[in-house]
Amino acid sequence: MSSNDAVAGRVTDEAETPQDAAPARKSRLAVDLTIYTAARLLAVAVPAGLLIMIDTPVLVAFAVALVLGLGLSLVLLRPLRAKVAVGIDEYTARRRAARQELEAQLRGEDRPRGSSAP
Repeated sequence: MSSNDAVAGRVTDEAETPQDAAPARKSRLAVDLTIYTAARLLAVAVPAGLLIMIDTPVLVAFAVALVLGLGLSLVLLRPLRAKVAVGIDEYTARRRAARQELEAQLRGEDRPRGSSAP
C-alpha cells in the first residue's frame, strides 16, 4: 500500500463523521418538502385542469379544485406529510442541541445545562 492510498483512506474515514451526516439529513428534508409541495400543487392543478377542460369557468374550477385538492392531499399524501414532519422534528432537535452547546461554550462550561436548570 502506497502513502497515497493511506492518505486517501484517511480522507475517506474523516469524511464519514457524524457532523457530515447532518447536511445529508437536511438535504433529505429539502427533497421531501419539495416533493410534498409539488404533490400538493398537482392535487389542485389536475382537478382544475380537468374542470377547465369541460368548460367550467376558471374561477369556479380553481375554487372547486382547492377544496378537492385539500381533501385529496389529506388522504393521499399522509405518508409523505409524516416523513416531512419527522424531518422537521429532527432538524429542530439538532438546532436545539447545537444552540445549547453554543450557549454552554459561551458560558465557559464543558457541556450544556439541562433544560430544567435555571
